Amino acid sequence: MATPGTQLVIDELASDPNGSVVLRVVGELDISTANALREAVGPRLTPGARLVLDLSELAFCDSTGLSVLVGFHKRLVAEGGRLELYAPVPRVLHLLTITGLNRVFGIRAAGDEPTAVRPP
Repeated sequence: MATPGTQLVIDELASDPNGSVVLRVVGELDISTANALREAVGPRLTPGARLVLDLSELAFCDSTGLSVLVGFHKRLVAEGGRLELYAPVPRVLHLLTITGLNRVFGIRAAGDEPTAVRPP
């Protein structure tokens, strides 16, 4: 029996005319789904954009997924923007912590409203 491929669903929760957007990322972010996230987020990486990724339902992230997040961060910072990660599940938060990326990304704990894009 073949193992089904991993799935990733990206939903827009909020946006505003200034280029700020909140996206919910659900499923598994790995080598087979990373391109779907790149395609969904790419057009939103505009100068000065603020991007919040709600990771409260992201069950898994591998090194390819981390690489995609780092790429988003670098591109946004280079263009005066910002990336925040909202409520990563413990498994993903642990991965961010052991790689030191918890000090790179803005991380917001569950309980804060993910649909509000905070100023820097």
